[in-house]
Amino acid sequence: MAARSAKPTKLLARIPNVYAYSVVPGGVKNPDDLRSVAARDYVVRRHYAHFDYSHARLVRATEAREVYLSYRIRNTVFWTRRKIRLRPGELLLTDGKITARAGCGNQISDTAKPEVSSEEPEEDVLDQPVAALEPGPSFPIRPVLAPPDLPSGEPAPPQLFAPVFVFPYVPISLPLPNGRCPAGDQVVDGHCGPKPHKPPVVPEPSTMVLAASGLALILWRYRKTARPVAE
Repeated sequence: MAARSAKPTKLLARIPNVYAYSVVPGGVKNPDDLRSVAARDYVVRRHYAHFDYSHARLVRATEAREVYLSYRIRNTVFWTRRKIRLRPGELLLTDGKITARAGCGNQISDTAKPEVSSEEPEEDVLDQPVAALEPGPSFPIRPVLAPPDLPSGEPAPPQLFAPVFVFPYVPISLPLPNGRCPAGDQVVDGHCGPKPHKPPVVPEPSTMVLAASGLALILWRYRKTARPVAE
């Protein structure tokens, strides 16, 4: 709907001093202006390769006459097959040998030139200033299906399902009956647990002394009883 309601492009007033098919768009004001354009535009520089800038001057056409006219299409300069009418009082730039229209930079010649084109424009097109296009609407156009403005920040992704509450994991151990614990475990307070490790019993030094003296007394008596009696 927004695209259909947009106004069509319209032509505004013609741009003065800017002609279609100009060798120098906008024309030249003096010989130095033409020299400056030729320095940065190789098409103009090539078309005016034999132009004598030191003797160039601006003059007015004293009478109406018909001449052949050069014109530019993109990066190539051609000459008209038919003569174009030159109006009296028109401003011209000449060095005495080469003459051109100051308003467009198109050269004129009394004789035909071989460089012609099948795209040659009509005479009224050459003499008519180009037209400007009406600018488009400056206001922004929102598409019909555009989402509404959202507050600043990262947009939240859509959720397909409601969030599910997950209970925290709490380890629960149930008491096992006696005899059901794994090997090496025992039931402690109704739950299975590892058996406590009993450290080895180390006898006290006094106990070891008593045991050693007793063992020595037994050996002494045994040797006494086992000694043979002398005859």
